[in-house]
Amino acid sequence: MIFLITTLFFPYAFASEPILITKSGDMDEIIFDGKWTTKQEWKQSSWNEFSFQDKKIHLRSAHQGNNIYFLIDAVDDLTLDNGADKTTICIDSKNNKSSSPDSDDFCFSVALGNNQGIIFQGGTDLKNKNYMKRIPNVDGFFATSKISDENDRYSSKPHPTFEFKIPLELIGKSDNYGFYFSVYNANENHFSSYPIETERKGIFILPSPNLWGDLISPDKSLPEFEVPIILMVLICSIFIMISRVNKSVFRIESFR
Repeated sequence: MIFLITTLFFPYAFASEPILITKSGDMDEIIFDGKWTTKQEWKQSSWNEFSFQDKKIHLRSAHQGNNIYFLIDAVDDLTLDNGADKTTICIDSKNNKSSSPDSDDFCFSVALGNNQGIIFQGGTDLKNKNYMKRIPNVDGFFATSKISDENDRYSSKPHPTFEFKIPLELIGKSDNYGFYFSVYNANENHFSSYPIETERKGIFILPSPNLWGDLISPDKSLPEFEVPIILMVLICSIFIMISRVNKSVFRIESFR
C-alpha cells in the first residue's frame, strides 16, 4: 500500500535525489550583495552539498511569499575571475521533462562581480542558443555575485558566491519544479552541475530538461495542494476499513 501510494503521488521519489526546498520566515530580510552579509543571513534555508571531483559547492534554497531564493557557494574556486566565473540556475515550471527547452523553462544567470543577472526563456527555434532567448528582467528579480569574506559559513578562503531572488509570478507556483544549476570555473574552463556532471562547450549548451533534476516542496507549502492529500487520506481510510472488516469476519468465523 505504501509503495502504491508513493508511486502515485511522489513519482520523483524514485528518480535522482531531489533538492528539498523549505519555507522560511526571514528571506525578505536578505541583503542582496552577492555574499553572506552575516553568518546568520541564510541560516533558515535548506542546505545541499555537492561534490564534483575535487571541488565542493554549497546550495542554500528557500521560499517565502511570492519568491524563491538561492545562494550558491563555490568554495573551491580560488582564482576569482570577475565577469567570467558564472552560475546559471534553470527551472522547468511544469516539470514536463521536455526534450528541448519550451516556454515554461527559464534560466537565470549571473557572473562574478555583477550586480544584476539575466533571464532566458525557452520555446524558440534558436538551436544554436539551446532554443532559448534572453527576455527583459522582471520586477522583483535579483541576481548578484561577489567574492566571499569572513562571514561565509563554509570557507575562510575568498571564493565566488552567488545570490538569486526569483519571482513566482514568472515561473508559476508549484510543489515540484524541474531544476538544474551549473557553476562555471573560468580558470579551468569547467562546469560543475546538478543533477549530473555535463560536458558543456558554452553557456548556451545546456542539457535537455528531461535530464534536469527536481526541486520539491515536501510539505507542499509551495503551494499547498489539497486534492492529493485528501486522496491519500481517503485511500488509507479505505484500507483501514477493509482491514477492520476482515478482522471482524475472522473473529465471527472463529467464534462459530
